[in-house]
Amino acid sequence: MSFAGTSVTEFFANFPDEEACLRHIFEVTIGNHAPCPNCGKRGGWKPLRGTKKYHHPCRIQISPLMGTPFYRSNLSLMAWFYAMLLFTNSSTGVRSSFLRRQLGIGVKSAHRLCNEVRAHMATFELPRPVGGPDKLVHIDEAYIKHMVGGRRQRPHIVMGLECEGQVCCGILQDCSLPSIMAVISKLVRPGSILVTDCHLAYSGLSADGWEHIPINHSRAFHNFAGVTNNPIEVFWSVLKRTLRLYQHVAANNLWRFLAEVQFRYNRRFSETSTFRELIGAFPPLLAQERDHLGQQFDWSTLSDELG
Repeated sequence: MSFAGTSVTEFFANFPDEEACLRHIFEVTIGNHAPCPNCGKRGGWKPLRGTKKYHHPCRIQISPLMGTPFYRSNLSLMAWFYAMLLFTNSSTGVRSSFLRRQLGIGVKSAHRLCNEVRAHMATFELPRPVGGPDKLVHIDEAYIKHMVGGRRQRPHIVMGLECEGQVCCGILQDCSLPSIMAVISKLVRPGSILVTDCHLAYSGLSADGWEHIPINHSRAFHNFAGVTNNPIEVFWSVLKRTLRLYQHVAANNLWRFLAEVQFRYNRRFSETSTFRELIGAFPPLLAQERDHLGQQFDWSTLSDELG
């Protein structure tokens, strides 16, 4: 993969200290010209010395960190920003043990930092409809193994949809016809041309009105007319290579790792800095929003919603 990154030199030139990081977060989340919630006047905001807050001439104080991954964290903002730089510049992922050594922090702090960065990445990668009239949508599933307490657990099923170089993926409960058809009905736009393997769950696509191109992998990896399912297969190789680096992925955190890989993969040809994009918006990440994020990558309930 090749994507636009931000160099370490450029990073420290733009964020040399805590004040620069806090100022950037304030400008992104609130903005200097935002009206004061107390008096209604615009502008006049200044950092409150010795804190991570801003104050207004009317003496009201606000925290620009509210709802961000950094809220109520004892880690420095520079540590958070540098961790995000490493995540976006890496092609295979960043282990918490590596961050622990780079930043000089504890084990629990490193784990929390990694999980929060991945959750922040997920806010940019929420599942959205793909395809459209006469567009190829490549569909496939992958089995993701995980360990708990040193024991191998039943693999999770991840379904992926690829169109025009962009991928979205989610976790399935099973590969049954209702589960797969629910995802396609929900996330694939009408008029799309579906490219799949010859799994039995896809056998009814044509009868449901979809234009369907099945690829018989027992014969070849194409249909002898130039159509292949390689665009989604390539994503699986990137995902599995990254998960091998992490070794142990808890089942309840799998969605975070999917979002991380998807974030980098979908920006592999981006001409803008992926780090700048990651710190360019901070959607709310309170407890209820984080739970909603995880549910967005859980596609096992889509059949119940449609049924």
